[in-house]
Amino acid sequence: MRHINHQIAFVFMIFASFLLLGIRVSYSLPAEEVIPLIDDAYYPEVHKALKSARKSVVCVMFLAKLDPKHPGGDEYQLVLDLIAAHKRGVDVQVIFDQNIMFWEKGRKRGELERKSEYAYDLLDRSGVPVFYDDESRVTHSKVLVIDEYITIIGSTNWTYSALRRNHEASVLIKSQSVARAFTKKLERIKKYR
Repeated sequence: MRHINHQIAFVFMIFASFLLLGIRVSYSLPAEEVIPLIDDAYYPEVHKALKSARKSVVCVMFLAKLDPKHPGGDEYQLVLDLIAAHKRGVDVQVIFDQNIMFWEKGRKRGELERKSEYAYDLLDRSGVPVFYDDESRVTHSKVLVIDEYITIIGSTNWTYSALRRNHEASVLIKSQSVARAFTKKLERIKKYR
C-alpha cells in the first residue's frame, strides 16, 4: 500500500512540475489530444483554432467584455476571429448570457443585465448569428466547439482580466465524441435576440 501511495505522489509531482514549467502535456484517451490551457496559454491556442475553423463554430460565452476604445486586445481579437470565420463561410453561432439581476437590492433588482452588449452588437452588425440565452437562467459556460472536433472549455471569459491578469484553467480537447456531446447540450439553450 505504501508503494502505491509513493507512485501516486510521484506521478502527481511530475504533473505539477510540468504545469509549473509550462510544459504541454497531452493525453490520448478518450480523446485524441487534451491540451491544458493555463493562464496565458488560452489565447494563442483559441486564436489558432478559430483561424483554422472550416465548417462550424459554436461559442457559448458568459462574458465577452470588449472596450471599443481598445480594439487591439486579445478579447477583441477572438470576437474578430468569429467574424472572420463567418466571412469565410464557416457556420458560426454565438450565445451570450443575459439574466435578471436577482442579487441586487432596490431598483436594480429585477432589471435585465446583458454583460456582452458591445461584442453582441459587433457580431450582429457583421452578420454573425448571435443570441442571448433565457433571461431566467444564468449561462455561466465558457465553451467553444469547432468543426465538431475541437472543444475548448474552462474558466476563461473573453475579458482583459481573464486573458492577461487572472489565473484561469481551461482545456482544449480533440475528440468528435466530446464535441458532439457538448454540441447536443448547447443546442438546448433557449436563444433570444
